[in-house]
Amino acid sequence: MDRETRFGERTRYAALAEAILEDIQSGRYPVGSLLPPEVDLSREFDVSRHTVREALRRLVDLGLLSRQAGVGTTVRTDRIASRYVQMGEDATALMRYVRDVSLRITATDDAIATGDLARLIGSPEGKAWLHLSGERFMGDDPTPIALTEIWIARSYRGVVDGVTTPSEPIYSLIERRYGLTTVEIRQNIEAVSLPPAATARLGVEPGAPGLRITRTYVAASGDIYETAISLHPGDRFSYSNTFRVESKTAHGS
Repeated sequence: MDRETRFGERTRYAALAEAILEDIQSGRYPVGSLLPPEVDLSREFDVSRHTVREALRRLVDLGLLSRQAGVGTTVRTDRIASRYVQMGEDATALMRYVRDVSLRITATDDAIATGDLARLIGSPEGKAWLHLSGERFMGDDPTPIALTEIWIARSYRGVVDGVTTPSEPIYSLIERRYGLTTVEIRQNIEAVSLPPAATARLGVEPGAPGLRITRTYVAASGDIYETAISLHPGDRFSYSNTFRVESKTAHGS
């Protein structure tokens, strides 16, 4: 069961989640039906109960299943909504986001970073930037999953000349075109109330909860060359991480 999955991982629980999703979409487990108990799934797929629980949790997070004590696990839908689930333990997860979610640039302008803007994007006072506004989409769904503002150091502004739908992440285009090496990506996730202009474009109710994801890209020189800030409705992005704990053997206890 060690294979690449649409969940973007090679872990056993990601592969199991993929297998269960395929069973749901094939009609083996119709919408409204109960999945077999964990012990039965564990036996069928020859995995541990922990792996089964983690796989089911992934599917619950995607809105495909619901779990209720004393009832079991119910199939809610057979279709994944347009929602990005970021899972991972290193920079690969960040790269996967900008690879899997397409960007459409809707406006560009020049900006000089001062005051609040400089602090927001981590810029020295007075530095010139190219500012992009855009929307992010998953697959063919016409509803954006996020609104994005991107600031690119002005010396690299040529990377998007004549481009409205980049075929690869902007940081990657900059690296390839200008020979830049990215040594650090800083990510910050904050809960926010979406502003009225954003809710209208995202098709959600005014004042809806959202997440603001800020990613800052740092070159080998130590300079920030790109900052991207995305606003997601709360139900269109989730972040999942796994922390591995190394047990220590106590001596002399």
